[in-house]
Parts: sequence; structure tokens; C-alpha cells
Amino acid sequence: MANTPPNASPSQVNLDLIKAPEVVRNKPDKLSKEELELEEKELLNTELAQNIKARKRYASAVFILVISWVTLVFALLIFQGFGFRGFHLSDNVLLGAIGSTTADIIGILLIVIRYLFPGKS
Repeated sequence: MANTPPNASPSQVNLDLIKAPEVVRNKPDKLSKEELELEEKELLNTELAQNIKARKRYASAVFILVISWVTLVFALLIFQGFGFRGFHLSDNVLLGAIGSTTADIIGILLIVIRYLFPGKS
């Protein structure tokens, strides 16, 4: 009866050969759960490694920016103080140049540092 022809009557069909589909659980089995946790940890490690690399690169860039700015402000003050080759700025221009751009550099530094090195939350 295992090889029943397709045009056989219902009384001749072996119903033992019909199997119900396996029930799929909503929760992952233990093996797939462990695999998912392992994959999640690997992705987290990859993300952390990329963050460390980016932090090093941007921290160096910000450090160079700040050092360059301090050097330029120092050179501006030296040129103004010694009148190098007739260099002269009025007091208002000098205060504006040093004050506003220094505040901008400090602001940029704080924004970048807070983004690159967030506090523990």
C-alpha cells in the first residue's frame, strides 16, 4: 500500500504516511540562542575596535588643531608686541581675533571630546 496509485480511492490510501509539520517554537533553541549571543558579542567587539581607532585618529587631529591655534595666537601676540616689520593691529581687532576664535576652538574641542569620549551612562 505504500505505493498507492494517485487515482486510488480514499479507502485504499495509507494515512500513516501523512505527517504533520513540525511545530516551530517562538523562542530560539539553546544552540541558536548561544550562536546569536556569540554573534552579538563579536559585533560589539568590532564596533568597540572601530570606535577606539576613530577616537585615536580624531583625538590626534583635534590635538593638532588646538596646538596650531595656540601657536598662531602666540605668533600674533609676538608680532603685535614687537611690531615685527610694521605689523600693527588695533586693540579692538586684537581682542576680537584672540577672544572669538579662541572661544570657537574651545567649543569645537569640547564638542569633539564629548562625542569621542562619552561618559558612562
